[in-house]
Amino acid sequence: MFAAMAAPVNNPEHGFCRDCLALQRSETRRCDRCGSPRLVRHAELYRLKIAHIDCDAFYAAIEKRDNPALKDKPVIVGGGRRGVVSTACYIARIQG
Repeated sequence: MFAAMAAPVNNPEHGFCRDCLALQRSETRRCDRCGSPRLVRHAELYRLKIAHIDCDAFYAAIEKRDNPALKDKPVIVGGGRRGVVSTACYIARIQG
């Protein structure tokens, strides 16, 4: 899937299409393969290291660490009047 990105390209004008991952070797405004306008170009594009970290229940775990009285209780972290939940511990998820 990411074979197009592995090509040795050092020219900052080179990039790839975010939809089909085709290499783009010129300053076109649309992908040569699929026609998408979602092109990525950057001088350091092929040297970047990106980590996607899933911090599932992280904030709830920190609350439990900081307040041991919450150890075996369902904890939900959120805020505001809209009731948006940032995270919930596993006990809270089981209890719904």
